[in-house]
Amino acid sequence: MKPLLYLSILFLTAGLCGCSSDDFIEPDEIVIADLAGTWTCTQFLAVSTVDPQVQFELIAMGGALSVTVAPDGSFVGEASFPDPDTGQLIVVPFAGTFDLMSQTVIVAGFVVEIPPFLENGSFDFSLNGNTMTLQQEVTTFDFDFDGVDDPAEFAATFVR
Repeated sequence: MKPLLYLSILFLTAGLCGCSSDDFIEPDEIVIADLAGTWTCTQFLAVSTVDPQVQFELIAMGGALSVTVAPDGSFVGEASFPDPDTGQLIVVPFAGTFDLMSQTVIVAGFVVEIPPFLENGSFDFSLNGNTMTLQQEVTTFDFDFDGVDDPAEFAATFVR
């Protein structure tokens, strides 16, 4: 019986020694250069926290947004959307820099604040391959373009 016990302990020890920390691969840390490339927005959604029926979805209304990020975090981009009154396409260029505050928080510093962008440039973000998501649970957005920002939540998805 003792040889069977020793043999069992030997196999258990060998099995445990075979598992190393290399078997548990940590994801690479995201650095600002990982954001380099041209990103196309597939969702740009602001929802009023006062009345969730009030929403602004840039892509669904026929708009577009793209941004090109350099390895140093600087960016240039363009948003376009049809004017609600005339239907004429409004094109808004923008530029700035991205800074990583952590692996889940990014800050966009716009060179010039351009409505209707969000007031707060700090976003919760995730990067999964060529898909980046940005979110803000507490922000403001000027839904009716009257110059008065309203409480809102924001979510955007970009693909490279």
